[in-house]
Amino acid sequence: MESHKHYEIRYRYKGQSRRFGQLDSRMSTADAWYYASLHAGTGQLYEVALFDTAPTVRRIAEQSGVSDVDFRELP
Repeated sequence: MESHKHYEIRYRYKGQSRRFGQLDSRMSTADAWYYASLHAGTGQLYEVALFDTAPTVRRIAEQSGVSDVDFRELP
């Protein structure tokens, strides 16, 4: 069984700073962009996040107003 870690994801949505906690077994740049888009309510990118690269997920998220996504593992 994989252990889950706590991550903090920070991003901007239409100029406003936002952040939230996310529990997952791993986190990548594409994952962070995907979660930030969901958190912002811009629509689901499920199939894109599964099959495409971080630049593709990022481009689609940016078209919806999400930017400056960053994440870090919490202690």
